[in-house]
Amino acid sequence: MRRLPIPAATPFALPALAFALSGCASQKMAFLYPNERVDMALLGTRAPALYIDTVTDLRPSVQRQGQGHFLHITFPKDAAWEVPATRIYADALAQDLDQTGLVELVPLPSQADYLLSADLLSFTCELQRTAMSYLLTGLIGGAVGFAFGDDASHRAKLAVATAAVGMMAIPVPTNHRAEAEVRLTLRDRAGEVVWQRACLGEVADRSYITPTARPDQELVTRNLTRATKRANACLFGQLRQFLQERAEATPTAD
Repeated sequence: MRRLPIPAATPFALPALAFALSGCASQKMAFLYPNERVDMALLGTRAPALYIDTVTDLRPSVQRQGQGHFLHITFPKDAAWEVPATRIYADALAQDLDQTGLVELVPLPSQADYLLSADLLSFTCELQRTAMSYLLTGLIGGAVGFAFGDDASHRAKLAVATAAVGMMAIPVPTNHRAEAEVRLTLRDRAGEVVWQRACLGEVADRSYITPTARPDQELVTRNLTRATKRANACLFGQLRQFLQERAEATPTAD
């Protein structure tokens, strides 16, 4: 049986292709935030008028810049988002407030009973793989190539090439995690701080992903949106308690 020759560059080209594929997540990331209506309206009083003021980005530089390629990846970096992270969170905050009925959002500060500002402390995803995942998939691919070679030289070349293919094609257990941490500050009409709280929302997940895959958009949609919902739910629960107590302590004008 006549075998086809394998170019000498193949064993080096395939790992280079794997590296290139690992960085193919260049498409701009969207934050597909789900609707979720929860009744958090205050009891026995009207919803206070609230103006959403500034959202300040206080995330660490590693989240802004992103890091890693294979084993421990932090994403998305700022350049990967369609719009800035502060805008993303501001839209999510407004959507969640509107869908709870806790407050009445107004377009101008002069119309508001309260001004709400946010500090974005964390807003990121992490993906973790082990070096063993690369070793195992490479060994499996290499063993297949070695078994189908015609002679020692051909087997060695084919094993290297199929090891690279195995690293790209065989899914392995992969941990992924998302977190959103936010501090909200509420000010009254006089500009005095009357309430401030911070909450962290976390989502941890595990699935089978090929060692060189970067399903960034899928993981952001699946995990970071849920982490943001959890952070906001924590914050809104405490904000509701404050507003309810404040409303009950304030005499109602006839």
